[in-house]
Amino acid sequence: MRAYKTVYNFTALLSLLPTRNGGRKRPVYNHYRPSFSFSTANQFSGEIAFVDQEELKPGGTAKIEVKLLPSRYVPLKLKGGDSFTIMEGDKVVGTGVIQEIRDEHRIPASMAN
Repeated sequence: MRAYKTVYNFTALLSLLPTRNGGRKRPVYNHYRPSFSFSTANQFSGEIAFVDQEELKPGGTAKIEVKLLPSRYVPLKLKGGDSFTIMEGDKVVGTGVIQEIRDEHRIPASMAN
């Protein structure tokens, strides 16, 4: 049986928690790389790029593009309307909702290393 890793690229609406509610103290910028959680205990690495701005301050909301790094364990069949949390270690710093899946494909696990 051949092992595969799933790759996702999608657009989403992201809201960072305000600092007073346990969120970050500083803004995030393009190429920010938090962990993503999709209603599971697993966390997945990914990269955020902002669509119409350069940074997002705590308590703010923005449209983003997300590239999840290949993983065997990422949930299959993510879709628009699915929610996620972004984390730094075990700390939740924001929440988001997928708007549109731009790309979903599988690659052999040996190619994703």
